[in-house]
Amino acid sequence: MTSLVTGSVNSLEVRDVSAGYGGSDIIMSVTLAAARGRITTIAGPNGAGKSTLTKTLAGLLRPRLGQISIDGRDVTRLAPPQRALAGLGYVPQERNIFRNLTIGENLRIGFEFIHREAPAKEFGAARDRVLELFPDLAGRLNEVAGTLSGGQRQMLAMGSALVAGPTTLLLDEPSAGLSPRYVTSMLDAVATVNRSGVTVIMIEQNLIEAMRISHDVVLLVAGEIRGTWQADQFLSDPVVRELFLGGAKAKLADADRSRISDDASAA
Repeated sequence: MTSLVTGSVNSLEVRDVSAGYGGSDIIMSVTLAAARGRITTIAGPNGAGKSTLTKTLAGLLRPRLGQISIDGRDVTRLAPPQRALAGLGYVPQERNIFRNLTIGENLRIGFEFIHREAPAKEFGAARDRVLELFPDLAGRLNEVAGTLSGGQRQMLAMGSALVAGPTTLLLDEPSAGLSPRYVTSMLDAVATVNRSGVTVIMIEQNLIEAMRISHDVVLLVAGEIRGTWQADQFLSDPVVRELFLGGAKAKLADADRSRISDDASAA
C-alpha cells in the first residue's frame, strides 16, 4: 500500500469529515485528497458509506464535523449551487437529467446555470465539445431526453455537467445499469475528460474497468478510510482481495447492520 499521490495542489481535500442522517454518522473522520489532474476512485463494499460521502462532497448533506475544500477554497458550508460556482461538477447516479426537456435544452440549462451572461457563441462552442465527446447525442438535440437509452441518458448527464467547464468532476456510479458496451465507452469518456485537465473523483462498483482508467484509489469500509493505493496496485493487494473476495465482506455487512440506521442503509 502506498500513500495517495497528491501533487503540488489538490483539487479536493476532505479533512476529518463526519456525516450521516439524524443522529447517526455513516462516514466518520474521513480524510482524503484528490490530486489535481488525476482520477481518484473511491471503492468499498455495499453499505460502506460511499453514497453518503458523495452527497456530502456535493453539498447535498452537511457534515457534522470536518472541512471540505475545492481548489484551496473552504466549501464546507456552501450549498450545491455555490459549490458548482466554485468549480465542482456533479453527476448523481439517478435523476440526473430533465427527461421532459430536449437534449439541447438539458445542455443549455447546464451551461447557463454557471454562465448566465455568456454570449450564445460560447454556449455553442461548449456544446460542440460535449457532442464531440458523446457523438451518440450529436444530431439529436431536438429529441426529448426521456426517449434516450440508459447509456445515452448517462452521457447527457455527464455532458450537462461538463458543458459549464468544471475544474473538478464528481461522479456517482457512472456505469451503473449500463450494458458492457456502454460501460467501456462511458469510462473511456471519463478518461478523455480527465486528459483535458479535469480532475475526477468517482464512485464505481465495476472495479476492473475503473482501475483501467484510474490513477489513485481510496478504500472506504464501514464509513472509514482504510487506505489509499495507486490504481495499478489496488486489486493485487491482499487486504483488498480479502475484503472483496474473502470472508471479510460478510463480517463487515453484519457489523454495518448493527450500527447503521434504516436511513443509513441507503448509503
